[in-house]
Amino acid sequence: MLRRGAIALAAVCAAWPAAAAAEPVSGPHETIDNRYTTTQPNAPTGFSFSGTYHAAGDPSGDPPYMRSMTFHPPAGFRYDTSVPDRCTASDLQLQLEGPSACPDGSRLGGGTARGKFMGQETELEVLVFNNEGEQVMVIESPFIRTVSRGRFEPDGTITYRSPTCYPALVTCPTDNALQLGSSVSSPPYVRAGRAYTTTPPKCPKSGYWQGPVEFAWADGTGETVVTKQPCTRPAKSRKKKPKRRSRAR
Repeated sequence: MLRRGAIALAAVCAAWPAAAAAEPVSGPHETIDNRYTTTQPNAPTGFSFSGTYHAAGDPSGDPPYMRSMTFHPPAGFRYDTSVPDRCTASDLQLQLEGPSACPDGSRLGGGTARGKFMGQETELEVLVFNNEGEQVMVIESPFIRTVSRGRFEPDGTITYRSPTCYPALVTCPTDNALQLGSSVSSPPYVRAGRAYTTTPPKCPKSGYWQGPVEFAWADGTGETVVTKQPCTRPAKSRKKKPKRRSRAR
């Protein structure tokens, strides 16, 4: 299933606009690359996110268990969860039925998650769906799926509580599923002239939008890295100087 999903996702990605160039940013436990698919202000956009997680100061060591990841959008960035269809399935329905519990029009994108379960490294397919006021991630785990919901705040901030056990039915009594990395993409979603995600109305003088990403780890540390999304500023118009009239002599 992972291979079929990855091939289908790659085919869709090939038809998307190229993601705007952005530089990866790093903190003690993380390196992330977060991009929009356009540099134009006030325009529909998709996104791509990839992250790798490791021990503090040791890229080859295992990270602590991730408790949460919070995305702070640039000022003026807009989400409209009324544009796509909504997946209203419960966690239990999603765990048992998987993507078939959601309308096709509610799918936003997908990717993969890499981690360790009981010491064994594994890679799983991730599908992302829309619901009112939230994004819903369904991780295609064996036997029963894992569900992670990212809930929006009024300012567009979205927080994911990271599942750290399998199966993650209600709570995690014991941490046994360690997240090592993730890669998720979503194309622009536009319907009836309205967009699910829209870039800020203006591009700052700096030439980029800033989007902080905040991490909380099981060892008690909290870290924030700031991504920079390039944006296009309007071309400066050159005003023609009025011609001086020569005085008659």
